[in-house]
Amino acid sequence: MSMEVFVIGVGLMGGSIGLALRTRGHRVTAWDIDGERLDRCIAMGAADSASTDFALSCAECDIAIVAVPVSNVAELVAAALSAGAPVVTDVGSVKAPIVSAVEGLSTRSEYFVAGHPMAGSEQDGLDGADADLFVGATWVLTPTTTTNQDAHALTRSLAIAVGAEV
Repeated sequence: MSMEVFVIGVGLMGGSIGLALRTRGHRVTAWDIDGERLDRCIAMGAADSASTDFALSCAECDIAIVAVPVSNVAELVAAALSAGAPVVTDVGSVKAPIVSAVEGLSTRSEYFVAGHPMAGSEQDGLDGADADLFVGATWVLTPTTTTNQDAHALTRSLAIAVGAEV
């Protein structure tokens, strides 16, 4: 099953997720605050298209992945949920503060599945993006007691789709 994925933030992690998903036949739309980086993302094949409408991209995707600095994760997760993203996950290294903040910011927090791929590179930023970054890596998911089970299953499928072990 092919997924429509909205990647929010296209640095090392977001770019690698985009490359991995596109390599495996999924459609990726990307959004970033840096227009030049977004253009490079498209040029290198890490996304099919760039989002010019955050809310529309959220509403049209199957899942949104927030791949931004930890300090901005909760705000963007809440924005994606408010804009109608069916499921939202993240790749931040910290979980409890993000989950708590999202629960306080969104009435749809049950559709947020916090995640952390245990992968990285000595390179940083979009230039270090690698389609195989997650192959064989552990991707930790941290659902809560209120997490929607279908949201959890879709997030798990996404992690497996990029080659990770959940």
